[in-house]
Amino acid sequence: MNAKGIALVATLALMVVIALLVFGTFFTTQIELWTTRNDTTSVQAFYAAEAGLQKYKAALFQQYVWREQRGGTGGGGGCFTSLARGLDLDRDGTITPFVNNRLVLAQNEVVTDANGNPVGRYTATLYKDAQDDQLFTLVSEGTSGGAKARVQATFRISNSDYLEQAIFAGAGQANKWLNGGATIRGGVYVVGNPNDPDQYVIEANGNFALYNRYDLTTYSEVTNRVEPSYRQVQDLCASLRVQYGKISVGGSTQIGEPNNKVKGVFVGRGAQDITGENVGVCRNNKGVCTEAMGGFDLSDPPPFPTLDAKLDSDACSAYPTWRACLQGKAALRIQRIGNILSVASPPNATLSPSCLQAMQSGTLTLDTQSVDCTFTRLDGSRGGFRYTYTGGQELLEVFGDVVLEGIDAVLNRPVDYRAQSGSAKSATLAVLKLGGNGGNLDINGNLLPDATFGLFPNHALGFVAEGDIYQRGQHVMAPVYAGGTFRVVKGNVLFGSVISNQFCTTSAGNQMSCNASQKAEVVYIRIPKENRPALLPSLRGGKPVFQVLSYERR
Repeated sequence: MNAKGIALVATLALMVVIALLVFGTFFTTQIELWTTRNDTTSVQAFYAAEAGLQKYKAALFQQYVWREQRGGTGGGGGCFTSLARGLDLDRDGTITPFVNNRLVLAQNEVVTDANGNPVGRYTATLYKDAQDDQLFTLVSEGTSGGAKARVQATFRISNSDYLEQAIFAGAGQANKWLNGGATIRGGVYVVGNPNDPDQYVIEANGNFALYNRYDLTTYSEVTNRVEPSYRQVQDLCASLRVQYGKISVGGSTQIGEPNNKVKGVFVGRGAQDITGENVGVCRNNKGVCTEAMGGFDLSDPPPFPTLDAKLDSDACSAYPTWRACLQGKAALRIQRIGNILSVASPPNATLSPSCLQAMQSGTLTLDTQSVDCTFTRLDGSRGGFRYTYTGGQELLEVFGDVVLEGIDAVLNRPVDYRAQSGSAKSATLAVLKLGGNGGNLDINGNLLPDATFGLFPNHALGFVAEGDIYQRGQHVMAPVYAGGTFRVVKGNVLFGSVISNQFCTTSAGNQMSCNASQKAEVVYIRIPKENRPALLPSLRGGKPVFQVLSYERR
């Protein structure tokens, strides 16, 4: 064979091998470049989506805080948030509504790097739960090159204001009387004692129950006193929060139900402060039927309101203390110092002789004698209060906010009330201590809104007692505050809400001790902000709660 021919063939073969190696290297490099590019664009698409999620998550919470501080209004008896109708991200008074529970927040919004170069885009969409106005899902879809990514998070947005609970209890609740036979329909918030976080605030071994619903058709005596849309609520967005203290569940205790869970149980330091186990329900969760459970979850919790602390409410923000606000805002303010009664405001008010005479002993007892403590203002409107005895269903009319200092109050008869402050069908009746006297309220008969004047909660009389409130009447429909103890006799029901340093049930009679075995109820009926008695403790803007329930990356 010709040696030159062999060399040529070998050379050509070598060149083919080299070409194949070069092509393989080039092809491998290109694949790596394409893979790297795909990885890069995928990562960029993810971070674009994440940028949209984080931006509008923050915007959503800021929008909620802003709306609440401006006095968010409306809402019914169930889960509600001021964002339910839509958002006003530009804060110009124009609300962009949800359409089919969907609202596009951003469309192909550009994301740039540190040098201002575009690296991706995202579209952010907010979805509102059709049944729960506090539940939102934010979806952000990112793109970069041909890559796509999607991230989403579900949030619960709520308010932990005083009047958003069935019971808001203070440090006094650390004696664990919120238990036994009590049935609470709505949320419970307990501050507890910071000096004794190991003390039980709920130690339920009986038939204590905390439910997320109510149906007023089972309380036929009072149903017609309530606005129709508030007569039955299947989701109260109820949670149990304990800042300092522990809870124990056992026996037939129910906190939530398997088919209607409470929204959250957040106690002290977490699972270690939730002991015992209920029988028969939600056994994998210590017998607590809840969507979320853990330690106390608020970083800036509301304190228990006291008369001598500042109350940052819309009505009282300009006053140094809540007491000063009550005194300054009162349409009628009567003081008893020693045995001397005087009208502190308004000056020169002309009152009926029956008025001061009814309080001469230091106790205003509304029983079988009518009492007229009204006066006529310069504009011709009426101020003060009037009790009319008829021998049947008595009537208490309150015109503007009334403050009695150094005086106790006792309502001995079944009473219908009418409350009016200007155009609003609401007012506050407060009994405060003065010189160590007064400040207590006894309700010994039914106390309900006069349905001919207005239905609850659009017609509400609030009660403030610096000391104790004792409910012996079977049915009371009002929001109440007791700086000491709120006692309710077995078999009785309060419709509205209770703010009290201590809540307890007791047996019939004039028992001052608390008896955990007595069955009584609190049914939370939410009062929209625009209808709340102005001088009740309600924080300006409340304490917004923004809980991230889930996060997904796709």
